[in-house]
Amino acid sequence: MFKYPIEANDIPHSELRELFLHWQKIRGDRNMPRRADFNPADIPQLLPYILLTDVDETPKKYRIRLVGTATTKAMSRDVTGQYLVDVPGTEEMIERWDWLVENKMPYLYTGKLVWSEKSFLQYYALGLPFSEDGTNVNQIMYGLYYLIPKDTRTIPPQ
Repeated sequence: MFKYPIEANDIPHSELRELFLHWQKIRGDRNMPRRADFNPADIPQLLPYILLTDVDETPKKYRIRLVGTATTKAMSRDVTGQYLVDVPGTEEMIERWDWLVENKMPYLYTGKLVWSEKSFLQYYALGLPFSEDGTNVNQIMYGLYYLIPKDTRTIPPQ
């Protein structure tokens, strides 16, 4: 499912809803906030769910700058510093990221985690654009929430 435009009540998980409301707050009356408007210390409880990427324009590529611990755990690896195109299984993600850069508005996506060995997981992705010049998206923040089964068969022994 790909949904836009979105409102806070469209977001089923409190962590992503809180991130969206924070993005709206720092955006103010602009279309997009600047990265400098975002202070991680304002929302430390949400940092595990954040992925931050730089948008390189020529050619258009996405460099993953920061990966929260929830995503690292879901992927069983850390992709910080990599380009999205170099992460297997991300072709559809690139299309959504391109959409966000072109349309300059948040979206909510839910689907299977095809870019991980844990492809049985469902996840939600909240895409939030940032702009230094108020016109072009130069960074994207994602809030990522994974539906990890609580069944005892999926929990590793301690």
